[in-house]
Amino acid sequence: MKQIKRHIGILLIVIGTSALVLTRIAALNGSNTLLAAGLLLIFAGTMMHIHSIKHESNF
Repeated sequence: MKQIKRHIGILLIVIGTSALVLTRIAALNGSNTLLAAGLLLIFAGTMMHIHSIKHESNF
């Protein structure tokens, strides 16, 4: 479980980036919901990754 928790942040960033790429490839210009979801996934993934790095640190 610890191994999975450590990589959830990176996984969320990859999923968010994929959502943004999907909107670009599919030319979904009016899909603000998908763009916002991708942005939120990237932001949440970044915060979780930073938290996991700080949690593993000995300082």
